[in-house]
Order: sequence, then C-alpha cells, then structure tokens
Amino acid sequence: MKTSAHLVAKCSLSTLLCLYAHTHAQAQHVRVVHTGSTSMDVRDGNGFRKGGWGIDPSVRPDVYETYIEGESKKVSFITDRDSITFDVMPGKTYPFAFVLNGKDSAFTEIRGIKLMPRAQFSKAYQQANRGKTLVEIPQMYELLNVVFALTDKGRTSNGLIPRNTDYYSQVMEWFTPYRDQPAVKKINTELAVDGIYHALKMDAYAFELNADGIIVQSPVYDRIGRSNSNSLRTYIADLQQFAKSSRFEEFYKAHQPFYNQLITAYRDSIGVPEMQRWLGRNFPSTRYDAFKIILSPLVGNNQSASFFEFNGFREAQAHVNFPFHTPENTAGWSPEAIYVKDGNIVFTELNHAFIGPEGEKPAYRARIQKAFSDLAIWNDPSKPARSYNTPQASFEEYMNWALVNLRYVDYAPPAEQDKLIAGIEDMMVNNRGFRRFKEFDQFLIKTYKTRKKGQTVADLYPVIIGWFEENR
Repeated sequence: MKTSAHLVAKCSLSTLLCLYAHTHAQAQHVRVVHTGSTSMDVRDGNGFRKGGWGIDPSVRPDVYETYIEGESKKVSFITDRDSITFDVMPGKTYPFAFVLNGKDSAFTEIRGIKLMPRAQFSKAYQQANRGKTLVEIPQMYELLNVVFALTDKGRTSNGLIPRNTDYYSQVMEWFTPYRDQPAVKKINTELAVDGIYHALKMDAYAFELNADGIIVQSPVYDRIGRSNSNSLRTYIADLQQFAKSSRFEEFYKAHQPFYNQLITAYRDSIGVPEMQRWLGRNFPSTRYDAFKIILSPLVGNNQSASFFEFNGFREAQAHVNFPFHTPENTAGWSPEAIYVKDGNIVFTELNHAFIGPEGEKPAYRARIQKAFSDLAIWNDPSKPARSYNTPQASFEEYMNWALVNLRYVDYAPPAEQDKLIAGIEDMMVNNRGFRRFKEFDQFLIKTYKTRKKGQTVADLYPVIIGWFEENR
C-alpha cells in the first residue's frame, strides 16, 4: 500500500497510453480514472479502507495485490471524482491509470492472487499426527533465529534473545563473520516494524531445508500467521545464501544432541499432558486433534500461538522459548513450584487455542467488543499492553495470564500459591501495563474457587465478561 505523500508522475494522457503500449499488449483498452487527489479509498471484497491507496509514480506499474479465496471478487478504487471496479480473478492482472486534474498520470495494476489455505492436512498427515503432541526445534526455524541473533536488535534488545547461555556464545562465534550477509541486513531493517518479529519467526515453520540443503515450501503449511501471505517468503533467497555461506547445516547437525535434550525436557519435564487435560476439561467445546510445541534456544520473552482447521482436522501450535533455569528464577522456590513455573510460557500459548474460540462465540463477542471499547481503561499505552490494541486481543490476554493463576490454584504447592499469584499480578500490571489485571485476577480466583461442582472455566464466561462490563 502506498501513501498519499507520494507525488504523481508528470506526463500527458497520450504519453501514458503510448508508454503503456510498450509493456501491455492490451494498452488500447486501458481504463482511466479521474481524480483530484493523490489519495483514494479502496473497497476490496467486503473490506473498505478510507484513504487506503495513494498514487506512486516510482514503480510502473504500481501493483495492488489482492488475495482471492473463491473464483473472483470485486475490487474498487474510489476517488473524489470517479471510481473504477474490476471483477478480479486469481492469476489475472488489471491495468489502468489514474489521471490527476486532467493531466498528470500514474500507472496502476491490480493483481489477483489465489489465497491458499494456511495449512492442508492430508489423510496421511492426519493419521500420522492424530492424538500426538510433537516438540520440535526445526532446522529452518533455527536458521531464522540465528539471523535474528545477529541483528542489531538481537544483540542489544533485552529479552529478545537469551544472551547468557553457552549456546548463544557458540552461535555468535560461528556466525558473526556473516553479519554483513543480505539476509541479516534486510531482516535487521525489517525488525524496526512492530510485530514483524513474531510474524517472521512463525512463518519460518512453513519452510524446510531438504536433503540437498535447499529451502523449500512445507508440503503442509503455506503460512503460520493470520495474514494472507507468508511474511518470510521474500527473504528466502537471501536466507538460502546465508545458510550456504555460513555452513549452517554443519552447525545445526553438530548441536543436534543439545536440541534433543531440550526437546526431551519439554516433552517429559514441564507437565504438558496435564496442561492439555486441564484445558480440555475447562473448555469442553473446543478440541484439537494434534498439538505442536515449536521452540528455539534463541527465543527470549517472545511467544506466540496459532491454530488451524482443515478437512475436519484441528491443530494447535505454541511457538515458545525454553525455560532455562537461572538463580533469579529458581531461588526461593521449591522443586514443585519450579516445575509448575517452568510450564507457564507453553501454557500461556496453548491456552490461546482455547480462549480464542470461546471468546469468539456469538454469545460473547459483541459483549467483549463493548466492554473493551475504550482500551485506555484496561491497557497502559506507554507499556507493552499497547500491542493488544483490539477488544478481543486485550480480553484474551487478561484471560491468558489469569488462567496461569488458576493453574497455580490447582497445581502449585499451597504454601507458595499466594507468592506465585502475586508475582504474575505484579508483572502484568507494573511491567506489561494491564491496568486492571490484579482486580480481575482476584475476582476470577474467588469465582473459580467457589464455582459449583462440575462447572468449568467456559461455564464462567457470562460472569467473567459481566465483570468487565461492570468495571469499564
């Protein structure tokens, strides 16, 4: 999308058509849209964006890409004087020209792209994965995290990359000579955009390194995030060059025993099966056929989750770090408390796969939207809570960490529960900026402890949402 700040190319309409003839056989049929402004509105299928497109003469043509799920959809550009509509089909292009004030012009082209399913679960895949929980440190995933570690943000930002491990030191010793590679430079620039780290990291799981060391598209996943395109795709050629020149595969294979240790610890020593039973019991209308826990020892305090449904098969993914023990996070706690604490991060991502569908139910969605219509009541805009900038996202994060404390109620040693709960409340309010979390958390804990026999967390949603409505 281009902004209205761009100036419009100066050329006559006859010149425009003449130039177009050199690149488009159908130039004689090119349509013209008149405008008195460099900014116009876009209606894309059912979506509408006011000021969603600006003329940009620096690219000829300037391409507007639209993703199409069915056979076609209508796309319209609406100016202050005119409009144009195309019935756009996948694989087709639709050239036209904006003419500003009757004389200045700029080429534009709509390009239809077939929207692929985010994941396609074949019968063989379903049979191989049904009922399983897989823990992975995928090769392509680790390749991207190595690149992250080499960026300016990776080397300086607290919490993004854990820099106090032997593994980090080994990564930097091996790969620092390749910091000037295009992949590192481009992704270094990209990380300046809020939220792009999570998108790039998750979408890396949609690629694999084959037996010849070539990066290929996964046969299962097109993309992991919720956007219409894989955010990492444009960097694949650069990542391929980086992998080859740095001998990444050699490094990865040498560290396979270390990766296997982390995978085994996650699988056997953090209580994932009990988490899944707890979530299934408390959200009985939401089920999954398979779970995946995808991690890297180079991931810090940045976790995310995604879930998929295709051909009746549902899969939940948690993209997480590894809970390395340090004196700061283990001192003063019993082994039983540390065991429960170690599971917090993966629990907070697994539970998104249950909180999300529950809150999206028609009985609750409109109420959540209204209760969180003024996000400043709930989230401090000067702290990380500002990233949860929709009613649904904010509600889900309140629920997310409140469930951590409900899990403490059920599994942590009774003598340590109050301290554990207070630590979560302090982190959420003072560090992350969820202003009303402590009040809500205390309400939910009391409600959970006094619930009727057989009631689940899902059964409590009417009173949970009612609390937000009453306290907004």
